Amino acid sequence: MKQIEQVLKECSWFQGLPDNGLAELTKSARIKHYKDKTYLYRLEDTSNYVYCVLSGFVRVKISSIQGQEFAITEFSTGAWFGEFALTDKPIRMFEAQALEDSQLLEIPKHVVQNLADKHPVIYKNLFLEQTDRTAKMCELLAGMLFYPLSARVAGRLLWFAHHYGQQTEIGVQINKKMSQQEIADLTLGSRQRVNKVIKTLESDGVIAIKGLRYLVKDMAALKEHTRLKND
Repeated sequence: MKQIEQVLKECSWFQGLPDNGLAELTKSARIKHYKDKTYLYRLEDTSNYVYCVLSGFVRVKISSIQGQEFAITEFSTGAWFGEFALTDKPIRMFEAQALEDSQLLEIPKHVVQNLADKHPVIYKNLFLEQTDRTAKMCELLAGMLFYPLSARVAGRLLWFAHHYGQQTEIGVQINKKMSQQEIADLTLGSRQRVNKVIKTLESDGVIAIKGLRYLVKDMAALKEHTRLKND
């Protein structure tokens, strides 16, 4: 219970909420385990919860009825998501999937809705959060539309290095397993073309790969590869 209470106090969504409101959230929250590759919700589902990642990773993807997918982002420890559930509308485009065995905090959406009606500061906080996410989404779309695959791959690796990287004596170790197919899904490229880009980065001494783990040996050089230039 103390862990849940602390997680809620640190959440930007609930800043300014009185103690009795936090107590109500704490009482209604539950911790649930999801196995690797398990979906939290699928296309056209109606989600009944908002979530916080306690451990593991969750990937949010855009999916079409025809089965096409594009991974938008990933959430790791401390990240909250699922606020769209508060609209009571079916999920038209997004799917969320655990990437490894993950532990999530779940709060029923009706609890958050009722509290937000009593304490509109929650809606204000959610608006500010959504504004920030929309700006990041526009940056991502701009990269997909206007930048070559080499820049998109470098940009994704840079993002992972910033979010999941650990500084070592020889570079930044990304503490997450990633297949080339996953990177292809994240960059709208084929696995074959992504393989070519990664081999170039490797031969240039920018990254090193062991199994499915990536080490960024030169962060400045990787950032330079994100610049607009032809493949």
